[in-house]
Order: sequence, then structure tokens, then C-alpha cells
Amino acid sequence: MQHEDMLILKLLRTPEWADLRRLGETSGAPIDVADGYVHFSTPEQAQETAAKHFAGVDGLVLLGVEASALGDELKWEVSRGGALFPHLYRSLRLSDVAFAWPLPLAKGVHVFPEEIAGFVDPARAQFDAFKALDRDTPIEMLNLVRLRDQANYPVGHALHGKGLSGAEAYANYGRETGAILQSLGGSIVWSGTFEATLMGPSNEHWDIMFIARYPNAKAFLAMVTNDDYRKAVVHRQAAVQTSRLIRTKPAEAKGTFG
Repeated sequence: MQHEDMLILKLLRTPEWADLRRLGETSGAPIDVADGYVHFSTPEQAQETAAKHFAGVDGLVLLGVEASALGDELKWEVSRGGALFPHLYRSLRLSDVAFAWPLPLAKGVHVFPEEIAGFVDPARAQFDAFKALDRDTPIEMLNLVRLRDQANYPVGHALHGKGLSGAEAYANYGRETGAILQSLGGSIVWSGTFEATLMGPSNEHWDIMFIARYPNAKAFLAMVTNDDYRKAVVHRQAAVQTSRLIRTKPAEAKGTFG
């Protein structure tokens, strides 16, 4: 069952957004009119919706709406991939809209605000850039992780709706992947606890911070393509609100800055 107070998202083209502002309400895009309801997505679904239905479309506007404001006319119904999607069986009103943000294109991919999408999995272009680097030298991966208050397991998973915290879901991820990391010669060489930011965004904080060392990039790639790892990564995806994963090349410490 979905949370009534959650944020749901709507993508509109620039002319459709202009009409909504001018008229005060809209029946949505042509597909919405044809289906008889306004399609919405959850924050977890929105990026796939953009890639599937708005590939390469510039000038999109991302609208945020509080589900609780839509009352009984918002229905959660099975759609793409068997997942539940929010559908509004009335016009979308300008007064329903909590925010409207431009959704720019970068190298053909829509860039969602981190507040909405977070950085949970690598983008294709980033993963390709990683694979293009030397695969035979040792690497150290800096991990910075911000957790969800409540884990977001997908519908159909055994832990969906069980009330686990993000920390509990991430602990599941660590427990199920630890042996895989070690079997490939990997190890955690540093971990720390966030205390304060002296330079940088004041609203940026991290719940988990560590450096994982791999004998080479081949070992890292072997881990993330391992079948057992792929099954376990659902815990990380459920746990993480946003994160940073930065590849570094080990170097001898100089004893001075720089």
C-alpha cells in the first residue's frame, strides 16, 4: 500500500505547462486524455518514465504534487512492470502543484534534482567511463552514503512494507555482500563517522563513509556482475537516499598537503 502523504511527480512539455498556468487546470498530455486519467510517477519511477516516454525531449518541466491533496480521485493501479502507479481521475489543477522545476538534458539524459532522484546507481555514461580506465591497477573506491529514514523495497520483495529503516536495509546489504568482496581480494581499508562540513554545501551530510580497496578494477567489475551480489544490491537500493562513489588511484602519502 502506498503512503498517502508521499510526493508524486508529473512530467509536462513546455506548451503543456504553459497551458496549465494559463487555464489553471489540464487534462494532461495526449496519452492522459486518451487513457482518461493523468499519469503520475513516484520519485523512484520518474527517471524510467522520462527515459521511456520522453527520450531526447528538451524543455520538460517536473511537477511535484502531494498525493494527500488529491483525495479519493487518486488511484494506485498496476502499470509498467507490474508496479503500482498513481493515476489521477480528474483534471490536474495548478493549485495542486507544490513545485515546478525545469528538467534539462545532458548528453541525451534528463538530469533530475538530487532531492528527487538521488544518486543510487551509476548512470550509463559514468559506468562506461569507469570501464574505459585501466582495469589492471589497484583501485580504492570512496563511498559516501546518505540513508533513507525508511527503506524503500520494491513491491513484491519479501521485505516490502515491513517497516525496515534505511540503516537496517544497508546492514542487510553489507551482510550479504561481505563474503563476495573478500573472495575477490577486496577489503574495507578506512571507515569514519561524519561530524561536520567545514567547506562545502551546508546541507550535505553522510550517514556512512568508507573506502573499499580492490586489487584491480576487474575485481570490482566481477563483484557488481556476480549473481549473488545482484540479488543483494536491492538492499542498497532500498536503503540509500543518495550517495557518492568515487574511484581513486592509490598513491604514496607525501607527508604534506598536495
